[in-house]
Amino acid sequence: MLHHLLALLNSPFITTLLATHSLTVAGLALTAVCAPTARRRQAALRTLAVLLGRPPRPPLK
Repeated sequence: MLHHLLALLNSPFITTLLATHSLTVAGLALTAVCAPTARRRQAALRTLAVLLGRPPRPPLK
């Protein structure tokens, strides 16, 4: 099992995919914290929840 995982991680495609996902999550996390408006922060939090596989919270009213 570990051998297959290491072989998968050595694939350039998978490495690029993981790096891109990590950068996307990091960018959204920064937007969720530093965005100038509450609407932008909430949108970033909803998108981040979807990317991390969690159900998004309903929007604030």
